[in-house]
Amino acid sequence: MSLFSVICEAKIQDWFKKKQAGEVEPVENPLTIDQVKSSESYLLEDILRLIELARLENCNVRESMLQKAKEMEIQLLMSLENEGYTLMAQMTAETIHQHKVKNAT
Repeated sequence: MSLFSVICEAKIQDWFKKKQAGEVEPVENPLTIDQVKSSESYLLEDILRLIELARLENCNVRESMLQKAKEMEIQLLMSLENEGYTLMAQMTAETIHQHKVKNAT
């Protein structure tokens, strides 16, 4: 279990204890599960947006933006692979590749 997972688990357990003690105020408009996105989803959206924006920039800025997108892509794919989502990583890599091809011109 990663350090991040341990910290998250501790925070969740603390929240449950506070809730049982009545120290947590109820949320007026709670999000439903279909409204919540994973950090990987946000990262993928940022990568795709960066690729789109790079197309509009001059050569030097474009290369810098595409390099940043590549670094973020590696981070995302490694995260998925490390969590055991090999097929998801492959599908995500293909999605990013197709987006690069589409925005190459």
